[in-house]
Amino acid sequence: MNLSGCLAPLPIVGGGIAGAGRDSDAVREEAWNYPEFKEKHVQTEITQVALTKARTDRNNYFADFADHVHVRRNTPTRMGSFEFNFVRSGIDNGVLIQVYHDGLRIMLERIPSAFYMGELQASEVQIGGRDYLLLAANSRTSTQRMWFGIFRPDGSKLYAASLEQSVVRVNQNEDGISLFFLSGDSMRIKI
Repeated sequence: MNLSGCLAPLPIVGGGIAGAGRDSDAVREEAWNYPEFKEKHVQTEITQVALTKARTDRNNYFADFADHVHVRRNTPTRMGSFEFNFVRSGIDNGVLIQVYHDGLRIMLERIPSAFYMGELQASEVQIGGRDYLLLAANSRTSTQRMWFGIFRPDGSKLYAASLEQSVVRVNQNEDGISLFFLSGDSMRIKI
C-alpha cells in the first residue's frame, strides 16, 4: 500500500525562535528614535574598546546584584516592597512599565514596543548612600537596542535611553554604574 498520496503538507505555524524574528521598520525606528532622558547632574561617558567578547549572555545583566528580578510580560513580580509589571499599552501599541511600592503605583513609564520582546529586568542598588531602581529590557536581535533606565524609589526618572548595543553586565560604582556591552565597549553613568 502506497501512503504518499495520503500525506498532505501541514501549514507552518509561528516563525522560529523567540526573539529571533524581525521587527517592522516602524517598530525599529521608534526604538532608535527614543529620546535620551538625563537629569542635568547625570553624566555619561562611553569607552570604546576592541576586545574579545568575554561574556555573551545578554539576558542576565543584573546577575551580580543581590536584589534583582526578571519580570515576564503580563506577570506582576515582586522584589522586596516593589512590584513590577510589564504590559502592552492598550492605547498606542507601546509598552508600559508599572512599578508599585507598598501597593501604591509610583511609576508608569512608556517605552517603545520593540522592547516587549522578552522580559524586563529590575534591580535595586544603593549608590552614594541613596537607593535607586535599575530597569532594562532588550529588543529583538534585528533591532539591536536595549532600553535602560535609572529611577529613584519614588519613581522619578534620573536616566533613560535606548542604547545602541546590548548590555551583558552592569556593575555598581561608588558614584554610579558601568554598563558593559556585547561588543566590549562600556558606558559609565555618574549620578
